[in-house]
Amino acid sequence: MSKPIKTPEELVLAFKKSGEFDRLRKQLLAQFQSSAAMETLTARVDDIAKRKLTGDEKLARKAPEEVHREVMQELDRYPILERALADLALPSDPAFTEDIQSHAKRLLQDSRAKK
Repeated sequence: MSKPIKTPEELVLAFKKSGEFDRLRKQLLAQFQSSAAMETLTARVDDIAKRKLTGDEKLARKAPEEVHREVMQELDRYPILERALADLALPSDPAFTEDIQSHAKRLLQDSRAKK
């Protein structure tokens, strides 16, 4: 029998163990992947990578791992992911928030019932 949830940290741990956190993470990822922000992010990554690959003739003589590393370093110079996330509004659907709250309440009630 598990102990009653007494701290916010215990509630978060129970939320994660219940699988709800993973379900929400997947839902948010799917929403991001189908959003305009994802299209913008992909286009920006493509543009930066193409400029690096066409602008640095020395890359043609390097090992693929070295090319990959240099392209990744070039991408790291730009805050493209941060911009994409900033442009993406958090879910404003009240049902999304209510779902989280009801699941958290259920976890708390269940933990108290198991005393």
